[in-house]
Amino acid sequence: MSRATHIIGLAGTLMGVWLLVLIGWLPLPLSDTVRIKVWPTLPFEFLVALGAYMLGSVGYGLLKFRDCPEAHQELLQEISMAKVDLRQNGVI
Repeated sequence: MSRATHIIGLAGTLMGVWLLVLIGWLPLPLSDTVRIKVWPTLPFEFLVALGAYMLGSVGYGLLKFRDCPEAHQELLQEISMAKVDLRQNGVI
């Protein structure tokens, strides 16, 4: 079983349990306030938390991204070689 299949199965199971509790077929010892006001918003809160986590991990990755001065110099040399080649061919 692939990882994607496992994650999709887990997400489907969790959504099924959430839906069964929401419509009242699976009783949980929740107060009426929690069942009516909090339980329906749990998937949206999960999505917001997941988005915040992803944004934080991208930001952390950008902070830890190391510079590559050798690659920078190599790229500048390739750009200058391309400019010379284009000038010789009369493009620029």
